[in-house]
Amino acid sequence: MREPDHPPSPPEIERRLQFHREQLLLLPLMLVVPIMALLGLLGGPRVREEIELRGVRLGVEFAPRDHLEDWGRMHVTVDNRSPAPLPGARAEFARALLDPLWQPSFQPPLARIDGDWYVVALGDIPPGQARVVTLDYRSTEPGELTGAIRVRAGDEAPVELPIHITVLP
Repeated sequence: MREPDHPPSPPEIERRLQFHREQLLLLPLMLVVPIMALLGLLGGPRVREEIELRGVRLGVEFAPRDHLEDWGRMHVTVDNRSPAPLPGARAEFARALLDPLWQPSFQPPLARIDGDWYVVALGDIPPGQARVVTLDYRSTEPGELTGAIRVRAGDEAPVELPIHITVLP
């Protein structure tokens, strides 16, 4: 048998992009997600909010946008800048902020729940000293978490800072 002098020519194929119906439905999503990420709507950097009143500075570092079912962390710093010690200082977290969360865990440990507040005892804080509370939590429902964190020494509540966290689905 004799071999042909040249191979047969390939079939003509129309070259173009072909999308299936499901791919066409997801195409807008592929464009929206990078834009949302650039705008910081898919989580983002941590922020630090501070307030100082009557010689007590309260600083809270947290992520203002959190993701559903992710673990989050909040650092609360209580700094005594007054010339007198803060006797029996405690950091208090509003229940409205923490009740929707799953297993909030404090370091130092939670002392008690007192009415509308989770209370963490900090002890006496000498002048020029600071104490830090770390809160680990897991969000279980999308939406807004709104509440406050305050510092109390004795019967006075010298400093209170409102906190807002958006939990994204």
